[in-house]
Amino acid sequence: MDGHQIDIIRLAWARELGLPDRAFDDSGVRHVRIDDDADRIRFVTLAGSTALVGPAWAVDRAEDRSDNDLARSGGLLALAKDHSGRCSGPVALAWAADFGKSVAVEQPLVSHDLEHVRALESACPPDDVAEAALTDKANWFTVLDDTHRPLASAAFREWQGIIADMGALTLPDARRRGFGATAARLATNDALDAGLIPQWRAHRDNVASRRLAARLGYEELGTVVSVAVTASTV
Repeated sequence: MDGHQIDIIRLAWARELGLPDRAFDDSGVRHVRIDDDADRIRFVTLAGSTALVGPAWAVDRAEDRSDNDLARSGGLLALAKDHSGRCSGPVALAWAADFGKSVAVEQPLVSHDLEHVRALESACPPDDVAEAALTDKANWFTVLDDTHRPLASAAFREWQGIIADMGALTLPDARRRGFGATAARLATNDALDAGLIPQWRAHRDNVASRRLAARLGYEELGTVVSVAVTASTV
């Protein structure tokens, strides 16, 4: 990623978190925004800078905790111990800067039909389906076999007007054969062609997804952890 692309990513995340546009420009600084109406606490690391957004009680409790501690699911969850916290993450964030010229499957049969995406989801584990969230996106690229059975799909949705939030899903018995990489390559190139910066999210423990992103040229530059909370009972 070059400096201009990183600045765009910083801008998108600053806007997502309700921070000043240039907040993430300051490396080594933790940016904090109190939102007492928030139903979650979010901690984001991005290219050397961090941000924490949540209710005042959470911000107060985080004051003496290190960035490394808050970037762990257990660290952020500890802030919400009396607020029924439910943690999502940590999720690795990666971005792609360049078009890919090759695909793993030559001359793939590709569908842009949502029904093929839904058929693929029905044949995949629920956790994988939830992480990819393909039906929440658009611009689908689904690789089919000769019988039109969906093998893998990738898609994106425009996020903050400048980022393409990606997702990818592969049929369990079709993995490690290049179908997922092909679908994701096509979707990534389409996002770049639309003038967006592709963004890949993968749970830190999802090694397969992170390796796929790396093969496609995505560079990990951040993480996000989120804890859903309710009002204090104290």
